[in-house]
Amino acid sequence: MPPESPMTLFLLRCTALLAALRDGPLARPDLLARLGDAYPRTASARPMVDRDVKHLAELGIVIEISRTRPPVYTLHGGTPAFDTADLRALALIRDTFGDRHPQSAQMHALLQRLTSQLGEVAQRTYQRRQARRAPVQPAVDYTPYDALIVRLDRAIDARQKLRFRYRSSEGRLTLHQQVEPYAIEFYDRHFYLVGYSHNSRQMHDFRIDRIQDDDSFAELERLPPAMAHTRPPLVFRYRLAATLAQGELSQRFEHQRVVERLPNGDVIIEAEGRSDFFIIQTLLRYRANAEQLHPPELRQRMADEVRRLAELYR
Repeated sequence: MPPESPMTLFLLRCTALLAALRDGPLARPDLLARLGDAYPRTASARPMVDRDVKHLAELGIVIEISRTRPPVYTLHGGTPAFDTADLRALALIRDTFGDRHPQSAQMHALLQRLTSQLGEVAQRTYQRRQARRAPVQPAVDYTPYDALIVRLDRAIDARQKLRFRYRSSEGRLTLHQQVEPYAIEFYDRHFYLVGYSHNSRQMHDFRIDRIQDDDSFAELERLPPAMAHTRPPLVFRYRLAATLAQGELSQRFEHQRVVERLPNGDVIIEAEGRSDFFIIQTLLRYRANAEQLHPPELRQRMADEVRRLAELYR
């Protein structure tokens, strides 16, 4: 999943919009200035604000926009009117953000403001735990890295190169002199900065809790408009056991397709992976039900990993 879903971004924008108007009406230029980085610092911010105003009106939160030039935005009081589906959706959002998510405090504070005036029956509906929840609970506590994530996100938006030290899984520190940041992604219960390092001249997934937010961290010059590096897809094939190949396949990789069905019911699957590490770690979760086939060098790396694992249990 992208580090931020559309619902998360909408909630963050609405939090900033309501906070900006809480102290009184604001003309559009003053409002956009007050909103800071919650909205793009481009002309697209104006229609985005107006769309969010309409969405908030559907929730019972009224922001009046005057017909003057420039228009003035005024927040009107009143408790949002939520039906049962709305309350369940809000509860689902609440149950999605685990306490180790870097923005859990912001999300829960916003939900508290939205639901603090609910009646007794509505509160019971909202407080009920949702069976369809899919918690986003990182493997480690990322709340101490919220400020760093904000800085990285701003650098991505500004296309600004970075310098930082990075601690590998072995504890080795490496100074990456220039990193072009492209995205923040969440997978395997960790947040990663996807960036191109001029040290290795390759794309990397930098685990954010291993980026050293110290004196070495610096924001450098901006990238030229047309300059961008991309990660070439790593195409590979693997065999999946018949017991797991029945029905719809789990979409653990991008662009998965069955290229061959074997007589015993096993299937040969071709897919794309983000890196050798990601492919190996994902296939290992299948245990003996998956076999990495191609390319040969990736199969050898898988064999080496399995051999090291077996040696631990001798």
